[in-house]
Amino acid sequence: MDTNLKTSKKIRAFLYRVIAVGALFVFIASSLMGREALVNFAKEGIGTLQGEVYYLTEFREYISYLYQQGMLAYAGVGDDQGLAMKTLSAKEIQNQIKQSFQDELLEQKDDILYYVQYAGVPSASISNIAYPIFSEQDGHLLLPEDVQLCCYWDGEKNDLSFFYGGKYLQESYLNAKSYGVFQYKPIVNLAEKTQLVFAIDKDQEYQSPMMRDWSRQAEYYRAQLIVILSSGALFVIFGLLSLISIRYGKAAKTEYASVSKKIWLEVKVLLALAMVFVWYINRLGFVLAPLYERASLTLYMWLYFPIGCVVYLLWIDLQFGKAQVFLNSILVKFVLNIREYVRSLSWQRKVLNLFWITLISGLGLLIYSLFMYAVAIELDGAYYTGARMHAEMSFMVACFAAIVGVILLLGSIRMHKFAKDCNAITTKIAELKNGETSAPLKLHKRSTLSQTANDLNELENGIEAAVEQRNRSNKMRVELITNVSHDLKTPLTSIINYADLLCEEELPEPASEYAKALSAKAYRLKNMVQDVFDLSKATTGNLPVEKQRLDLVKLIRQTLADMDEKISESSLSFKLAISEEPLMIEADGDKLYRVFQNLFVNALQYSLDYSRVHIQLSTQDGFAVAKVKNTSKGELDFDTSEIIERFVRSDASRTTEGSGLGLSIVQSFTESCDGTFTIETDADMFTACVRFPLSQETKICEPVETILSEEVKLPEETSEQTK
Repeated sequence: MDTNLKTSKKIRAFLYRVIAVGALFVFIASSLMGREALVNFAKEGIGTLQGEVYYLTEFREYISYLYQQGMLAYAGVGDDQGLAMKTLSAKEIQNQIKQSFQDELLEQKDDILYYVQYAGVPSASISNIAYPIFSEQDGHLLLPEDVQLCCYWDGEKNDLSFFYGGKYLQESYLNAKSYGVFQYKPIVNLAEKTQLVFAIDKDQEYQSPMMRDWSRQAEYYRAQLIVILSSGALFVIFGLLSLISIRYGKAAKTEYASVSKKIWLEVKVLLALAMVFVWYINRLGFVLAPLYERASLTLYMWLYFPIGCVVYLLWIDLQFGKAQVFLNSILVKFVLNIREYVRSLSWQRKVLNLFWITLISGLGLLIYSLFMYAVAIELDGAYYTGARMHAEMSFMVACFAAIVGVILLLGSIRMHKFAKDCNAITTKIAELKNGETSAPLKLHKRSTLSQTANDLNELENGIEAAVEQRNRSNKMRVELITNVSHDLKTPLTSIINYADLLCEEELPEPASEYAKALSAKAYRLKNMVQDVFDLSKATTGNLPVEKQRLDLVKLIRQTLADMDEKISESSLSFKLAISEEPLMIEADGDKLYRVFQNLFVNALQYSLDYSRVHIQLSTQDGFAVAKVKNTSKGELDFDTSEIIERFVRSDASRTTEGSGLGLSIVQSFTESCDGTFTIETDADMFTACVRFPLSQETKICEPVETILSEEVKLPEETSEQTK
């Protein structure tokens, strides 16, 4: 399906649900506020929608009341059989009813048109209708089109007309009504001769307050019913459309939530508050507005439509966004940024901020206490009732504020001194960390941290003593090794000479083999003693270093050429990435030759069989960087910082040859020539890196890769080894 078509269906499905919820809110709100209109609609039917007063239940009941009063007043008062009662009290009651009936009609100020004929006597009739209302031919009732008949009683025809409710009026009148201790009914022979008509003019403006109120109430009911019925129909229509599009509705809500969660929470809160404000004003208008404004105020019930829409959107937001809705807030972001800012501050800055807050608060309370004290003095001189009590309260508030202000000021001063002492201690700790020595820390004897300062001074003295003792021990150990190595040289030289002499003699087997083994081990021991001797001299700073400008490219190639025999005997291939142009550095050639020789020997000894050894030489930021990479035959599970230590070997079982001093000598010799040596491991790849600063006259060139293996040999060097 086309993407645009899917999007259009999602939008429509979402709008269906929003409109349905908005219409539901209007329907519920208008139904609750229009309960009376619904009751009137149930009694009077669809005529209530016309908004006319004669479809109002209260008006119909009033016409029924007038009908009853008129019949009792002019048709006579009788007993429960309809017979005339000759008692004086009954006659008086009838006169009272007649007078009350006439007064009631006069109060309506011609809003209700009436005609009453008494017992068939035209001269005794009363009416406020200025035109004939009965036909001269057959005597039927004649009323203009703009006049609405409300009640008509023709005694001769025994006909009662009150719209469709005539039966209700007839039965309500004919049933016995209680007046005091008597029950009254009309006298039958008089009722048959009485005519009674009530009507209203549709187009006239009502004069009496009661009729005006009823007219506006009828309009109010009409408006409410229109809102109720229209919102209900709207809810049903769009509710059905929502059910039809339920598939796209779910996807639409998900997409809306993904967009809505990016909107600031404050925007949603302001929108919700605006809807609440509209509802409150709307509700306030219904409560406080006069009755004549209710018809227009009913239209405001449609304001519940946007309220319902907003509530539905917020509900979707909370349903899908959950906690993200509250986190995406300007206030939350501000608080988080403030917290991060506070966390980034040093403790000195935090204490300083707290100091200023405390100081300003204390000064503010003191100023406030002075103000309240002035108020107390002013009230104390007043003469009105309660002034004295107010003055005492103001004085108490001033005293309390002054006490708290003084406490805060004293606390801020104490905090400032404490912060200064803490800063001094922190500075002292930083100096100890960096190995610097300074004068002992001295704080005031009454300082809170005076004991801490004394402990820190003692700690510094203890550290200095421990470092001095350790340095002395290391120096003695190195001197011992140096002296022992030097003392071993003389007897070892004799052993080597005698071993060489034995190897030159023609000795029978296996004596000749023993002599060769003795010579090999003697030379190995000589190398180890020399390594220890050189390392001890480098450690103590007694190793002589003769720096000169030399070509690092030539030095590496010459070292590889000298080790060509060992490389050829191995199964390894050496891959070179070295520039053709010289890289000039300043170093001791002999020491540097020994460095690369040890690195290559280390690669030959510990590389995986039939693997490659990568030798790279490049320039980086004014430095010549030489790297030797090889794939280890064993697992590299050691710490790179430990492997450089003296007598430490990756072969923990120490079954292979080597003293464990190779990398330690590399580090010592490199650093003695002002270079740096580092080791990196990546899985089984072992990388040794040597860095030296380039000489200023060095020309930086790109490296050229070559392969050195059993088949490819380095060209022979004609020059002597670089010194």
